[in-house]
Amino acid sequence: MSSRGAAVGRLRGTSVAKGPGGEFNGTRGNPQGGLPLGDGSGSDVSPTYVPSPKHEPGYGWGSENPISSQSEGQRLLDTGYSNGKQIFNVTDDGTIIKFQPDGTPQNGYHAYPISSPSEIPTSILRQMLSDGKITRHRYRQIISGNL
Repeated sequence: MSSRGAAVGRLRGTSVAKGPGGEFNGTRGNPQGGLPLGDGSGSDVSPTYVPSPKHEPGYGWGSENPISSQSEGQRLLDTGYSNGKQIFNVTDDGTIIKFQPDGTPQNGYHAYPISSPSEIPTSILRQMLSDGKITRHRYRQIISGNL
């Protein structure tokens, strides 16, 4: 990634998840650089997608996880947009999801769809728009409070 792109991520207060093959940003696995994530201990443990039972269909608690497979979840986590501990991304069907850390030694994260536009930082939305992950129309909808 160019130094300009790295500077943009830092200026916007965002970083990207670090996957097994390197650092990524956006969906579809396109390498774009960024800041690695870790568990806060100074180690460089890559985030691991670990579905939570409470977000599985029919569990009766928590919003339903829209990710259908381990590989899809890991791809979305590896290519997500980070804002502190949470990582955001867009599924192939356009659902904006949030990955939440589980606090495990394996640096596990589970996912669920955002339920309110206020859950996703504007800087993340701008970067998704800039990267073509959401359309300008969708960006305006979310900014206006409509998911």
